[in-house]
Amino acid sequence: MMGYPIGIDLGTTNSVASVWRRGTLEAIPIDGRTIMPSVVSIRADGTVLIGQTAKARAISEPANSVVSAKRVIGDGKTTWEILGHTYNPIDISALILRRLRDAATAHIGSQVTEAVITVPAYFNNNQKRDTKLAGEAAGFSVLQLLPEPTAAAISYGLDKGKDQTILVYDLGGGTFDVSVLKVEGNKFQVLAVDGDFQLGGDDFDLLLATYLTEKLSSRTRSDVKRDLLTMQRLKEAAERAKIELSESDETQITIPEIMGTSLDETISRDVFQTMVTPLIDRTIAKVRAVLLAAKLTANDIDRVILVGGSTRIPLVKQRIAEAVKEPWIADRVDEAVAQGAAIVAGYLSSPDVDDRLPIEFSNVTAFNLGVRASSGNDRDLFNILIPKNSAIPTVTSQEFTTYQRNQSSVEVAVFQGEKPHCADNTFIGGFHLAGIPPALAGDPRIQVDFSMDDSDLLTVRASCNHKRQELTLDVNMISSEEDLRPHAPQADIFFLIDTSGSMGREIEGVKKSCLTFAKQVIDAGVDCRLGLMDFDLPSSSSSYRWEIFDPKEPVDFTKAISVLRVGRLGGMGCYIGNANTVPVIDAFLKAFNDKNRLNIGILISDEVGNDANATKQILNLLQTSGICLHVVGVKSSCHEQLAKSTGGQFWNIFDSRGQIDFSILLSAIATEITSLALR
Repeated sequence: MMGYPIGIDLGTTNSVASVWRRGTLEAIPIDGRTIMPSVVSIRADGTVLIGQTAKARAISEPANSVVSAKRVIGDGKTTWEILGHTYNPIDISALILRRLRDAATAHIGSQVTEAVITVPAYFNNNQKRDTKLAGEAAGFSVLQLLPEPTAAAISYGLDKGKDQTILVYDLGGGTFDVSVLKVEGNKFQVLAVDGDFQLGGDDFDLLLATYLTEKLSSRTRSDVKRDLLTMQRLKEAAERAKIELSESDETQITIPEIMGTSLDETISRDVFQTMVTPLIDRTIAKVRAVLLAAKLTANDIDRVILVGGSTRIPLVKQRIAEAVKEPWIADRVDEAVAQGAAIVAGYLSSPDVDDRLPIEFSNVTAFNLGVRASSGNDRDLFNILIPKNSAIPTVTSQEFTTYQRNQSSVEVAVFQGEKPHCADNTFIGGFHLAGIPPALAGDPRIQVDFSMDDSDLLTVRASCNHKRQELTLDVNMISSEEDLRPHAPQADIFFLIDTSGSMGREIEGVKKSCLTFAKQVIDAGVDCRLGLMDFDLPSSSSSYRWEIFDPKEPVDFTKAISVLRVGRLGGMGCYIGNANTVPVIDAFLKAFNDKNRLNIGILISDEVGNDANATKQILNLLQTSGICLHVVGVKSSCHEQLAKSTGGQFWNIFDSRGQIDFSILLSAIATEITSLALR
């Protein structure tokens, strides 16, 4: 028999699982309790402890235990080294979820394989992605990731038979969310979300623990913070005191035999509330922000629902009542989110099983989502494609173009956040779209597509539609911004040089500039190979001769350029644009034997042919090959046409008789190789 799907509230401090079975919500017991601490501890023999036993052991073995892994899930860098093994937040979360799955299977009596897992509404894409990966690693088919406030609203609002606008204030152990939802029957529509995934009950504990640390440090005159075991005992005492102060006006904290002394402190509720007031004020600011985003006032809210264990703090209830209205508190604030997830799981898995289902629900994005783009000299603008609080699922597209001439690739760097510059927002992935044909800046049309699914997970695609070809990329998102940085560019730069007699005054300047060019390429560290082809029409011949030095490292190129001299192959003339120069161009293009590298040609000649049919043939060869051709040649001739039609630049050779200056050319090519910006 196939097991029922379950709903899971994967919490920072505690986790809860629930099932919707036969029209009734049931909490899943784990070790006799419905709330399981989100703690993992590893014994020396390799035994993995999860839940209450792990929490107890974390006090005596903090180095072998992990608490609050949800705080760092999705950051891509946090790991824990425990007894020779490395664990990341996905691994720890998967262990917690697997324990919940085993408990659910035992309770229900059949194998559980499907789950709806809740996440803070204000989680970013990376955090949601890694939560889903943890669920899959635990053996679940993750039906959906459901925002915690939405789950709480469904738990509260199902079958209430009343259309209303509700505000869900969810203050858990590690995160804070606030959402405004419109409820019509069993239809739940999220209007706006806000929150802080680095604010919760753990922070209240930390303030109390810091207070106790200072007391103990002054008594022992030692650096208490360096002792992991002592700090864990203080944090445990602070958590107990916080819970007691929700019910009493004061509490006594007594820790015997700690660092050679004892700690005995009386903490009043007033002292505690003074400590935590700035944190609660931060949540109230978010409440006001979400009302503004929903275009509502406090008077428009019919009911405020408090969810999460930290809402038991009396000051929270007081401040919410002042800011909006007297809140409604669930009988079991710790279980409401898992209950809502279980209802959704039952609907998604078997929508026709219970006549109280189906339900309908829709969510919105918690952040602006977009890409890095350029405008003027600003190369770090955050260009938004999906604005915050957009209804999901959603699909949107925007067209961009290149920033520089002959830009062969673009960096599609995806961010989410509220700031105008990407450096101040969260990088969530990216890739390079390569193979853009040579063209003027602003000519290629690059379309970026964003697709957001029901779980608020983002897919990004990009394509380049250009007059010469169409490219589509299957996106493999890079998860580290550092990995997105371009590696050393790979390019083959091939010189096509006229060595006829008329170049007598130019050839030495050409050779000197080519050598300078090679040195600058070497100094710049560009992964670049340089090649050379000189050509000339011998006396009494209609066929050109040429000699090719295949693209090699710049050092080898300096040897090839040294043999270049006027008349070496003939001396009659080099009329690019006449029919007999078509084979020259064909041989030149075939010398580019690695199409995986950026291919750039540089033609240098002071003589020109103007056969229209031959020019058309040559242009077709260049465009078909995708070669960008820069030209130092004759103005207002086919030379200029060949450069501009292939996305290259043109310089008039007669502007510098006797000395060819490649500095501007080098700058243009360097830009072509390295520029990746979207505009």
